[in-house]
Amino acid sequence: MRILQRRKLYLPALSIVAVVVLLLGFIGISTYRNLDMNRKNAGAFVRRQGLAMLQVMEAGARAGMLSSRWEADVVARLIEETAKSPDIAYIYLADREGRYLHHSDPALEGRTSDGRLPIRTSAGTTEDGDPMLAEHLGKLPDGTSVYELSKRFTPFPREMLPAMCPFNGSELCHRWVAQNAGVRLAIGLRMTAFEAARRADIRHAVVMAVILVALGSGALFFIFVIQNYYLVDRTLQQTRDYTRQVVDHMANGLVSIDAGGMVLSHNTLALELLGLADAEIEGVNLGRIIDFDAAGVRKTLTSGKPVMDREILRQDRSGETIPLALSSTPLTNNAGSITGAVILLRDLREIKRLEAQVRRSEKLAAVGKLAAAVAHEIRNPLSSIRGFAQFLGHILKDHPRDREYAAVMVKEVDRINRVVTDLLTFARPQNAEAEAVDLKELVDHVLRLIEGDAREGNVMVGRRLPSIASQPVLDGGQITQALLNLCLNALQAMNGGGVLNIGAETDERGGLMLWVEDDGPGISPEFQARIFDPFFTTRDKGTGLGLAIVQKIAENHNGGIRIESPPPGKQRGCRFIISIPGAIPEDARDR
Repeated sequence: MRILQRRKLYLPALSIVAVVVLLLGFIGISTYRNLDMNRKNAGAFVRRQGLAMLQVMEAGARAGMLSSRWEADVVARLIEETAKSPDIAYIYLADREGRYLHHSDPALEGRTSDGRLPIRTSAGTTEDGDPMLAEHLGKLPDGTSVYELSKRFTPFPREMLPAMCPFNGSELCHRWVAQNAGVRLAIGLRMTAFEAARRADIRHAVVMAVILVALGSGALFFIFVIQNYYLVDRTLQQTRDYTRQVVDHMANGLVSIDAGGMVLSHNTLALELLGLADAEIEGVNLGRIIDFDAAGVRKTLTSGKPVMDREILRQDRSGETIPLALSSTPLTNNAGSITGAVILLRDLREIKRLEAQVRRSEKLAAVGKLAAAVAHEIRNPLSSIRGFAQFLGHILKDHPRDREYAAVMVKEVDRINRVVTDLLTFARPQNAEAEAVDLKELVDHVLRLIEGDAREGNVMVGRRLPSIASQPVLDGGQITQALLNLCLNALQAMNGGGVLNIGAETDERGGLMLWVEDDGPGISPEFQARIFDPFFTTRDKGTGLGLAIVQKIAENHNGGIRIESPPPGKQRGCRFIISIPGAIPEDARDR
């Protein structure tokens, strides 16, 4: 049986995948934004550092110009000293034509710059349109990245020169300012630390990406494992449920025990056959319920020999004795050691019933042969004897005593003839000729037949019939005879008067139950098992064929007859119930 036809990703796994994808996307975007932010912050920091250095240069030049011992090469010395910082690649002062007036590398003084264009220009220009602040990136011959920041070199505004050059060197100061009008001061900052930090950030981002990929792969693998676990668990659960259903619906009871006889598992039918409740069998040693020695289970547990169809007797919860066929087979482990046994219990009641029916059929066949052989030989002499007895009664009319003897002879011959008739009726095969019958009319006819006997025996007669939308289908003649026999037996049982009722009931499957109930002394339990046997009677003048004929009529209708003595809820009396399955047509069952 294919329990799972295809594999699919279930909702919890899809949810985990979605969360993992969203988490990876969020972390990726966050890492990218952090890298970009760090790059911008580092650039802004370098820019502020360069601008501060330029402002320091201008402040140093301004301080030198204010000094009384100011000289023109004070700017060159300032550039040379400032450029000694390890973070500064170069500092130069260039005129409008790009010629280096002063440079941290003296070898470049007097040369013209390479004319690189700034990558970004700040807002604001000088009076002649020259940008006030410019910046660009470049590389030194050794490959070192450099961030260059340049601006107009203006130690102080032109209108402040008279106040700024008041000393002996003021003329020199004015001359230097005039000669260096439009000069730009530039500083080149090494980007080594910045690039190292950026590479470290990129390595960190790569490591984080690898970790995220590993986590994502682990999550996907975990999802795959969880999904397969879920599928395997579901398959096992469905297989377990299916196996449990198969075991519970077996036609036989099943019990498994360990080597000590303790019950390990069982199905519902086993409880019913053993007459136990579910709570009563848990933790119970089965040897206390079944005799292991008599049933052969002990031999199975000790020597491993199986037992097949050993018959035992058990009582169910109602106290009924149930014949069971017990079979046991050993359970072994991989080493071959016996670890327990599996016990099958089969209900033999139906088999016993069929065996009894076969024996009864054989008995009836023998009776039939006897009846067929004897009836003809008996009836012919009986006819002659009855005729002569009537003749003697007629000629002996003047002798009352002799005439009485002749009448007795006639009655006894009639009784013998009735016995022969009952015997032939019982032995002769008869099929039920079923047809729609008015149940009320049939019962009323039976009551009319016994009306005189009931009045004579001081017995009150009643009927209880259900409202049936359609007439039942049965053999009216045979059912009339069956009810009549039951009623006559009931009248004879109520010797001192009583109440006799005839009733009927239906079930949801269309079955019809006809019953006859009296409040007589009832039938003792030791006689109930033999009451339907031919020629069995508890009365001195009974033939023992009346109830046997009733049973045969019920069987002709594929039904049966059972006895309740006393009836439920009563202290005395007897009820005979004839069951006729399928007597009510299907179109009238649900009305």
